[in-house]
Amino acid sequence: MSRVAVITGGNRGLGLAQTRRFLAGGYRVHVVARSRGDLDRMDSGEGLSFVAADLAEWRNADFLDRIADDAGGIDVLINNAGVHLKKPVEQVEPDELETVIAINLMAPFAASARFVELNRKRGGAIVNISSMAGLIALPSAAAYVTSKTAVIGLTRSIAVDAAQHGIRCNAVCPGFIETDMTRAVLAKDPARRAKIEGRIPTGRFGSAEDVANACFFLASDEAVYINGVALPVDAGFSIGF
Repeated sequence: MSRVAVITGGNRGLGLAQTRRFLAGGYRVHVVARSRGDLDRMDSGEGLSFVAADLAEWRNADFLDRIADDAGGIDVLINNAGVHLKKPVEQVEPDELETVIAINLMAPFAASARFVELNRKRGGAIVNISSMAGLIALPSAAAYVTSKTAVIGLTRSIAVDAAQHGIRCNAVCPGFIETDMTRAVLAKDPARRAKIEGRIPTGRFGSAEDVANACFFLASDEAVYINGVALPVDAGFSIGF
């Protein structure tokens, strides 16, 4: 029987690449998001299901119960959904901070907690999407950096607490990744793209598939002895090149 993966925010961008990767790897994939986004552009057959949920309402993670009931259990949870806020700390409004923390941190916290409860006998794997902003400070991104740094702490805590149930938890920390959004932003400022690429050891942006492959590996049996890591997928940017 195919394994089951739940991917939050798997309807566009990095999440869509993860959805494609897990489908290609033989998983049945349940995407949790507010809208279908780009899912309708995919030819996925019967392996893909969409579950509507607002992850800003993080206290309610019952979508996992519904999926587990329908699918007969869940093997992998990818906490991918996230929002970015580019503002220096003194300009961040309280409601903006609450939104960033709710989606980037509290939603993964609540979903992971429910996954552990559901999988005490089944085992499984959780992969949290942090960021290189969880490893190094970025300018004008205080709320985002705070949330993504906390995700790494959450990952390590779950890794310690849930290992007794056969559940592993790891984090992926993407660097500068080529997506539709980054292409649109940088197309207006070629000099900024050149400056960023000059600080990346490989001299280029990563792809969404690079991140998806890391997630797939950490969720797989090939990573069965990897637990509690924060894996940079940034070509070495975060080590200070």
